[in-house]
Amino acid sequence: MKEKELERLNILKQIEDEIYEQNPQIQYICGIDEAGRGPLAGPVVVASAVMPKDSRIEGVNDSKKVSEAKREKLYEQIIDEAVAWSVAVIDQEEIDEINILNATKKGVTESVSRT
Repeated sequence: MKEKELERLNILKQIEDEIYEQNPQIQYICGIDEAGRGPLAGPVVVASAVMPKDSRIEGVNDSKKVSEAKREKLYEQIIDEAVAWSVAVIDQEEIDEINILNATKKGVTESVSRT
């Protein structure tokens, strides 16, 4: 793993470790990512994953910062290693009714509640 990537992952782990230390009742932290908030039409897709505390998958980042080929590889690694994972899709009709911000929040809630 490249030094810069290891440093980035270590910073993220440090943040998680602080959350666990400050909140001993917390057993898991769920990571989320969404796609589709920018288009004028189409759904918003929200994914969530709970990873083991010692997980360090090189290249995991905002999906828009990762190439399609890399995303597909990461998907397999995440699914294989995850304690739990889920995906929620909020369609464009519902986005029109509740707005994109609320649709994204709903997607997070639905995705996380299935995790």
